[in-house]
Amino acid sequence: MKPEELRILLIDDNDITREVLRVVLRGQGYQIVGEAGDGDQGLQMALEQKPDLILLDVMMPQVSGLDILPRIREQLPDTRILLVTGSEDHETLREAARSGIDGFIMKPFRARHITEAVSKVIPGLISAGDTP
Repeated sequence: MKPEELRILLIDDNDITREVLRVVLRGQGYQIVGEAGDGDQGLQMALEQKPDLILLDVMMPQVSGLDILPRIREQLPDTRILLVTGSEDHETLREAARSGIDGFIMKPFRARHITEAVSKVIPGLISAGDTP
C-alpha cells in the first residue's frame, strides 16, 4: 500500500490541531478521509469510513477519546490508533495503553513527530520504500 492509499481519520476538538495534522499528513501524501470535532461524531465516522489509521485526541468535551477507544478497538480491530495528547498524566497514558492504542503524538508537536509516529504504526500497510 502506498501512502496515498492509507485512509486516515482525525478526531480532535481543536480546529487548529486538526488543521496542522491535515496539512502535515497531506503534505506527505496521506489521504484524510474525515475529521470529527468530538468523540460521538468521531466514533460514527470511524464506523462509516473504516479508516486504516485514526489520530484520536484524548481530552474532548462530552465524550473523550478514552471513552470511544474501546468501542473503536472492538468494532475495528485492524485500525491503527495514535492518541494525540498534551497530557503527561501517567494514569491517563497507562489507561490508553491498556485500551490498545498503537502510539502517541504528544502536543505541542512538530511535523517530523507526526510523520515519524505514523510511519512507526503502519509498517505492514506501506511497502518498504514507499514510506514518506
